[in-house]
Amino acid sequence: MWARRLALIASLALYGIYRKKNYSFKGKHVVVVGGSSGIGKELVYSLLRRDVSRVSIVSRSLEKMRAVVDGADEIDRLRYYIYSDQFIFKQKYKSKIEVYSCDVSKKENVKTTMTSIIESKKVDCLVNCAGLAVPGYFLDQDSEVFESTMQLDYFGTLYACKEIVPHMIENGGGHIVFVSSTCGVIGVPGYTTYCPAKFAVCGLAQTMRSELAPYGITFSVVYPPDTDTPGYAQENLTKPEETKIISGGGKAVHPKVVADAVVTGVQSGDYHIAVDITTKMCVILSAGLTPFYFPFFDIILAPVCRLVGIIGMHQNDNEVLKVWKKKNRSH
Repeated sequence: MWARRLALIASLALYGIYRKKNYSFKGKHVVVVGGSSGIGKELVYSLLRRDVSRVSIVSRSLEKMRAVVDGADEIDRLRYYIYSDQFIFKQKYKSKIEVYSCDVSKKENVKTTMTSIIESKKVDCLVNCAGLAVPGYFLDQDSEVFESTMQLDYFGTLYACKEIVPHMIENGGGHIVFVSSTCGVIGVPGYTTYCPAKFAVCGLAQTMRSELAPYGITFSVVYPPDTDTPGYAQENLTKPEETKIISGGGKAVHPKVVADAVVTGVQSGDYHIAVDITTKMCVILSAGLTPFYFPFFDIILAPVCRLVGIIGMHQNDNEVLKVWKKKNRSH
């Protein structure tokens, strides 16, 4: 009982010291990297509903970006621009969107694209949502898969930040959102290419949060679970049997659920943003030197989360061993 009281007192004191600051999207210019499908696409729609002044989408596929615009026809006076090499498409709709074609794994492409975005309008918020996962066994996957995954998931995020952060500093601050994953806080068998990249994203966010706090730049990190996106469907083609079992047999949340959680979390001043209970516990367990998720629960549940983590580790190990034995018996 005394431990709970002490945790409550400590959490209330720390909550007062580290009070969250609300963030408003109204009138803001938000850049969404990877906004042409999945979570990014739904995030664009969620942001438009929050009365942003502009959403700039950065993605490779012109076709997918046109589909995003076409799907937003319920919002008044949408306007978009698609930049790709030497041609520009313009069309009036109900609000305002700019769409830039760019391969974010290429540093020079990102530099050129972000320069165009910055020159068009001051950037208030950057959302790094681009990424991919190629599940498989460590022993079976070529080094090139590890490199390409890191190049897009981590370096694509880094390149965008390197271009936008100096601009934010010049303009008195801003907000940056990193989309990591549940796989960014726990290692999942079958995701040896993906987990390290998403862990790196979390590490980048943690260090930037502290370094850039004096400049008025704030951060959020999102940890989506399995999400029903085109990328997730592609993942399932190469996902090992034990990985499917560990991840819950293919249950996935709708990307709109994640997108709405992102917007609500940022508005509430949250650093950590997760959708499901399992991921929230994993975040508490692996929070590092970061702001509280839920002050009272972070303190009181930390030992519980550690115990649950040990149990989960053994369960995962058992699933891996069972599948391994089954395959070896078949030989």
